Amino acid sequence: MSLNTPKLAGLFRPDASYPTFYLAQGQVFNLPPNQSLDEFYSDLANFPTLLNDYESDLSLVYYQPRDKSLILIRDFCGATPLYVAKASDGSYAYGFDLKALFDELGGRPPLNEATFYDFLATHYRHVFRDPTRTFHEGVYQVPAGHYAVIDSKGLSFRPWLDLSFDPNVGQLDVETAAELYLSILKDNVLCRLKALEGQKLAFSVSSGLDSSTVASLAANKLGPIEAFFVAYKDQAHSPYDETAGVMDLVTAKGWSLNRLDLLAPDLLAATTELLNKTSSPIITVTWLAHYVLARAAAKAGYTRLFSGLGGDESLAGEFEHFFLFFADLKKENQIARLDSETQDWIRLHDHPVFKKSPAVRDLWHQKNLNFATGEIRVNQVRYSQYQRYFEPEWIKAMEAQIPPVPMPRPYPYYLSNRLFQEMSYETSPPTLWSEALSSKAAGIKGVFPMASPSLFRLAYSLPGTYKYDQGLTKMLIRRSVGGLLPETTRWNPVKTGFNAPLDLWLKEPKLAAKVLEILESGPLSQKGWLKKGAAKEIIADHTSGVANHMMVLWPLIVTAIFLDQK
Repeated sequence: MSLNTPKLAGLFRPDASYPTFYLAQGQVFNLPPNQSLDEFYSDLANFPTLLNDYESDLSLVYYQPRDKSLILIRDFCGATPLYVAKASDGSYAYGFDLKALFDELGGRPPLNEATFYDFLATHYRHVFRDPTRTFHEGVYQVPAGHYAVIDSKGLSFRPWLDLSFDPNVGQLDVETAAELYLSILKDNVLCRLKALEGQKLAFSVSSGLDSSTVASLAANKLGPIEAFFVAYKDQAHSPYDETAGVMDLVTAKGWSLNRLDLLAPDLLAATTELLNKTSSPIITVTWLAHYVLARAAAKAGYTRLFSGLGGDESLAGEFEHFFLFFADLKKENQIARLDSETQDWIRLHDHPVFKKSPAVRDLWHQKNLNFATGEIRVNQVRYSQYQRYFEPEWIKAMEAQIPPVPMPRPYPYYLSNRLFQEMSYETSPPTLWSEALSSKAAGIKGVFPMASPSLFRLAYSLPGTYKYDQGLTKMLIRRSVGGLLPETTRWNPVKTGFNAPLDLWLKEPKLAAKVLEILESGPLSQKGWLKKGAAKEIIADHTSGVANHMMVLWPLIVTAIFLDQK
């Protein structure tokens, strides 16, 4: 058995023989007592399903001499990327880093046009509708919660993750379920702190529940912690600034605060710098802001950055999730609860643009659900809203060759099914992809106690009535954090989300002009994907306030810069 080395990539031939070896990135945070890493990795290579019982961000490459197979196991949530590609000579390149993988292949492979199609013309949620694909043709990622086998038969992907529905969990009363969730989360935090003892730990915080709870549980063990967050000084115009909520938390706790004021940056230079380090597009501008935060933490000597990623996909934290909760109430004929929850939804979350009403609720159900079959349909408004800017023939060609958006339904609840779809294909994969790349580029690694099989198994087996109450989301955790969080944080109904005001930055005339120039004269214009004149129309509508086009402008900017890289 070789020692675990920091090597990031290698080559493997299925027809060759090797001594047993492994490469590992990440770690198991609750390794069994008295078991060596060699023994554990050997067990894991034979039974990847063992990871269902552990807290881990471990990804593992393991060679089995007895059957000449290479096993590649990826962690549950995708915190530690693992890639594989077949080389022209029949060997396979494998590794934890894209640049190192490309070196093994002898250069950067061609672009995967289907991935770029979803990135540009549908929605970032669908970039990994095929969870094995990447932005490069023939370069695959082992999906989160899966393992790959390379042997004489070739390459295959198999799941190890088990999130089976547990009917017994629904028998718990809501208070007990909430305490159980917090108890598991506390154990997840503590085992990570123990495993990372001696490392310098930082905590990313916001005004939301998830990161605040993770940081507070850690501080109960460590004492005052180092909290990092990105602020935007133009608070009068930015809905993304969370300074007030963060100050409530940090002041109440007496933590050290590292506030990073991100003014309108040199967006093109900053994005180019990041893409040069990642060898891949970063899915949303959020991860440019994260890169700034992670870089500051790394520069101060921190090696790990804790956050609350994963909470939205288990606790139902997005506004769209209300519609699935309402659907479950309707399906179960809880009409009185449906009416009262709808009124509380309107009271707490009505918006001058995104109106809330029973009619809006019912129309959403009509478009996106089939109550007769239980089907959840792809949100076509979101999927196709920007396709008018792209060449119809390109759209037609791409739609004919790419697989449909996966919409599996393994649970008896609309809400749990939707969360499972997001965790498996839509939000967690692109989020953790971007987090891993941007953190690595900054020289730090993320830690995600909420991205845990045990927490997801619990949450998905519970009906929505455990997660919502009187118009408030995430009740599964709000009920149990009294005394842990300030009450202003605990009962804050506003969902801000870690984001960046790209919409405001792109209204600045000089930046808008530069963006238009690279879109119209750069390599993207030569691809024949974007309609002639579309870039000018998008920029004009955005800068004039006719529409907020930040969600299509970011992938266009990133793709233009990425295509220009050598």
